[in-house]
Amino acid sequence: MGIGKRIKEARENLGLTQSELAGLVGVTGSAITNYEKETSHPKESVMYKLFDALKVDANYLFQDVADISENTNTVTISEFNHIKKYRQLDHYGKRIIDLLLDEEYRRCMENNGMIPPTPDISYEDTECPAPIIEKKTTDLLFPQKDLAAIKKVLEQPRKKKA
Repeated sequence: MGIGKRIKEARENLGLTQSELAGLVGVTGSAITNYEKETSHPKESVMYKLFDALKVDANYLFQDVADISENTNTVTISEFNHIKKYRQLDHYGKRIIDLLLDEEYRRCMENNGMIPPTPDISYEDTECPAPIIEKKTTDLLFPQKDLAAIKKVLEQPRKKKA
Protein backbone atom coordinates (compact mmCIF):
# COMPACT_ATOMS: atom_id res chain seq x y z
CA MET A 1 0.00 0.00 0.00
CA GLY A 2 1.47 3.35 -1.03
CA ILE A 3 0.89 6.87 0.22
CA GLY A 4 -2.09 7.33 -2.12
CA LYS A 5 -3.87 4.32 -0.73
CA ARG A 6 -3.12 5.48 2.81
CA ILE A 7 -4.61 8.91 2.02
CA LYS A 8 -7.72 7.24 0.60
CA GLU A 9 -8.02 4.86 3.58
CA ALA A 10 -7.73 7.72 6.09
CA ARG A 11 -10.19 9.88 4.12
CA GLU A 12 -12.76 7.08 3.94
CA ASN A 13 -12.27 6.27 7.62
CA LEU A 14 -13.33 9.85 8.42
CA GLY A 15 -16.27 9.60 6.00
CA LEU A 16 -14.98 12.42 3.80
CA THR A 17 -15.45 12.73 0.07
CA GLN A 18 -12.54 13.73 -2.12
CA SER A 19 -14.14 17.15 -2.59
CA GLU A 20 -14.57 17.64 1.15
CA LEU A 21 -10.94 16.72 1.80
CA ALA A 22 -9.87 19.01 -1.01
CA GLY A 23 -11.73 21.89 0.65
CA LEU A 24 -10.04 21.21 3.99
CA VAL A 25 -6.59 21.06 2.40
CA GLY A 26 -7.00 23.88 -0.11
CA VAL A 27 -6.58 21.91 -3.35
CA THR A 28 -8.96 20.71 -6.04
CA GLY A 29 -10.90 17.47 -5.88
CA SER A 30 -8.96 16.22 -8.90
CA ALA A 31 -5.71 16.82 -6.99
CA ILE A 32 -6.95 14.49 -4.24
CA THR A 33 -7.89 11.93 -6.91
CA ASN A 34 -4.36 12.20 -8.34
CA TYR A 35 -2.80 11.77 -4.88
CA GLU A 36 -4.91 8.69 -4.19
CA LYS A 37 -4.11 7.17 -7.59
CA GLU A 38 -0.46 8.16 -7.07
CA THR A 39 -0.46 10.02 -10.38
CA SER A 40 1.04 12.92 -8.44
CA HIS A 41 2.15 13.55 -4.89
CA PRO A 42 1.26 16.46 -2.60
CA LYS A 43 3.75 19.22 -2.02
CA GLU A 44 5.19 19.60 1.47
CA SER A 45 2.81 22.41 2.48
CA VAL A 46 -0.20 20.34 1.34
CA MET A 47 1.18 17.29 3.12
CA TYR A 48 1.07 19.09 6.48
CA LYS A 49 -2.55 20.08 5.82
CA LEU A 50 -3.34 16.46 4.93
CA PHE A 51 -1.92 15.28 8.27
CA ASP A 52 -4.26 17.65 10.09
CA ALA A 53 -7.33 17.05 7.92
CA LEU A 54 -6.95 13.25 7.99
CA LYS A 55 -5.97 13.20 11.68
CA VAL A 56 -2.88 11.08 10.97
CA ASP A 57 0.85 11.68 11.12
CA ALA A 58 3.69 11.14 8.68
CA ASN A 59 4.43 7.71 10.12
CA TYR A 60 1.01 6.49 9.06
CA LEU A 61 1.09 7.92 5.52
CA PHE A 62 4.70 6.97 4.79
CA GLN A 63 4.92 3.59 6.53
CA ASP A 64 4.81 1.73 3.21
CA VAL A 65 7.35 3.99 1.52
CA ALA A 66 10.05 3.63 4.17
CA ASP A 67 12.41 0.67 3.95
CA ILE A 68 10.87 -1.28 6.84
CA SER A 69 10.46 -5.03 6.97
CA GLU A 70 7.03 -6.22 5.85
CA ASN A 71 6.08 -7.44 9.32
CA THR A 72 6.21 -3.95 10.78
CA ASN A 73 4.54 -1.85 8.09
CA THR A 74 1.05 -3.30 7.96
CA VAL A 75 -0.70 -0.98 10.41
CA THR A 76 -4.28 -0.15 9.41
CA ILE A 77 -5.96 3.15 10.28
CA SER A 78 -7.99 1.36 12.94
CA GLU A 79 -4.84 -0.10 14.54
CA PHE A 80 -3.15 3.29 14.28
CA ASN A 81 -6.07 4.89 16.15
CA HIS A 82 -5.89 2.19 18.83
CA ILE A 83 -2.20 2.95 19.30
CA LYS A 84 -2.93 6.68 19.65
CA LYS A 85 -5.59 5.97 22.29
CA TYR A 86 -3.34 3.51 24.14
CA ARG A 87 -0.60 6.14 24.40
CA GLN A 88 -3.05 8.49 26.14
CA LEU A 89 -3.88 5.97 28.89
CA ASP A 90 -2.35 6.16 32.34
CA HIS A 91 -0.27 3.27 33.67
CA TYR A 92 -3.33 1.55 35.16
CA GLY A 93 -5.26 1.70 31.89
CA LYS A 94 -2.30 0.35 29.93
CA ARG A 95 -2.00 -2.56 32.38
CA ILE A 96 -5.66 -3.46 31.91
CA ILE A 97 -5.39 -3.33 28.11
CA ASP A 98 -2.15 -5.35 28.16
CA LEU A 99 -3.77 -7.95 30.38
CA LEU A 100 -6.86 -8.23 28.21
CA LEU A 101 -4.81 -8.38 25.00
CA ASP A 102 -2.51 -11.07 26.38
CA GLU A 103 -5.45 -13.19 27.53
CA GLU A 104 -7.30 -12.83 24.23
CA TYR A 105 -4.14 -13.57 22.23
CA ARG A 106 -3.51 -16.70 24.28
CA ARG A 107 -7.13 -17.84 23.78
CA CYS A 108 -6.87 -17.41 20.01
CA MET A 109 -3.54 -19.21 19.86
CA GLU A 110 -4.95 -22.10 21.86
CA ASN A 111 -7.91 -22.32 19.49
CA ASN A 112 -5.43 -22.55 16.61
CA GLY A 113 -3.42 -25.22 18.43
CA MET A 114 -0.49 -22.87 19.05
CA ILE A 115 0.03 -22.14 22.73
CA PRO A 116 2.12 -18.96 23.12
CA PRO A 117 4.63 -18.40 25.92
CA THR A 118 3.33 -16.84 29.12
CA PRO A 119 3.62 -13.05 28.80
CA ASP A 120 6.27 -11.24 30.81
CA ILE A 121 4.21 -8.45 32.40
CA SER A 122 5.32 -6.77 35.58
CA TYR A 123 2.67 -5.55 38.03
CA GLU A 124 5.00 -4.10 40.63
CA ASP A 125 3.72 -0.55 40.32
CA THR A 126 2.74 0.67 43.78
CA GLU A 127 0.47 3.37 42.36
CA CYS A 128 -2.09 0.86 41.03
CA PRO A 129 -3.66 -2.17 42.69
CA ALA A 130 -2.37 -5.62 41.80
CA PRO A 131 -4.43 -7.43 39.21
CA ILE A 132 -6.93 -10.03 40.35
CA ILE A 133 -6.69 -12.08 37.17
CA GLU A 134 -4.10 -14.79 37.55
CA LYS A 135 -5.15 -17.38 35.01
CA LYS A 136 -3.81 -20.57 33.61
CA THR A 137 -4.39 -21.18 29.93
CA THR A 138 -6.96 -23.88 30.75
CA ASP A 139 -9.19 -21.25 32.40
CA LEU A 140 -9.87 -19.62 29.05
CA LEU A 141 -12.78 -21.89 28.24
CA PHE A 142 -15.30 -19.56 29.92
CA PRO A 143 -15.29 -16.08 28.29
CA GLN A 144 -17.98 -14.71 30.65
CA LYS A 145 -15.75 -15.64 33.59
CA ASP A 146 -12.90 -13.75 31.92
CA LEU A 147 -15.05 -10.67 31.42
CA ALA A 148 -16.25 -10.79 35.02
CA ALA A 149 -12.68 -10.97 36.29
CA ILE A 150 -11.64 -8.02 34.10
CA LYS A 151 -14.66 -6.04 35.28
CA LYS A 152 -13.68 -6.76 38.88
CA VAL A 153 -10.18 -5.37 38.21
CA LEU A 154 -11.63 -2.27 36.58
CA GLU A 155 -13.92 -1.63 39.55
CA GLN A 156 -11.05 -1.55 42.03
CA PRO A 157 -10.46 1.94 43.37
CA ARG A 158 -7.50 3.71 41.87
CA LYS A 159 -5.03 5.59 44.03
CA LYS A 160 -4.80 9.20 42.97
CA LYS A 161 -1.58 11.17 42.89
CA ALA A 162 -1.32 13.94 45.42
